Amino acid sequence: MADVGRDEALRTLDEGQHRLDELLSGVSQDDLERPSTIGGGDWSAKDVVGHVAIWDEAAIDALADIRRGEVPRIEDYFRRQGGIDRYNAEIMPSIQPLSLEEVRARTRASHETLLGQIRGLTDEEWTAPVPYKTERRRTLGSLLGSITGAPQRPFGHAFAHIPDVEAFVRSLR
Repeated sequence: MADVGRDEALRTLDEGQHRLDELLSGVSQDDLERPSTIGGGDWSAKDVVGHVAIWDEAAIDALADIRRGEVPRIEDYFRRQGGIDRYNAEIMPSIQPLSLEEVRARTRASHETLLGQIRGLTDEEWTAPVPYKTERRRTLGSLLGSITGAPQRPFGHAFAHIPDVEAFVRSLR
């Protein structure tokens, strides 16, 4: 995944969250919470919003791990069989029982925390090599971009889900 600057990272994270919020703004609570409505799977629109938040939280946790001089826990998932799918399978059960308002609050908090932490990094921290051996995520910025990214789009995880959310919203009309 290509390295991107902090300003671009912040812009991409904010645009993705804004687009999800915009798409779902006129959807009723019942529709947002209805299971099996997104992407042909078991997730509700509420679950997708929470799913993006857990990856923001994973980036926040990775940053804390790095600051303690530890290999981020999320790296275990990136390195092992089942990786990202396994992480989603393990963490999503903590999101699904939450109320819509709890998911929205968690999403706002994680999004703002991540943006604040990225803004607070110096250029040297952003471009510093990660303090462990890795083939792919060589700088702190590229690590955070990978965690919150989508294929070929660092920091663009929300955009990976927008087509399914758009299809869901269209299905309600």
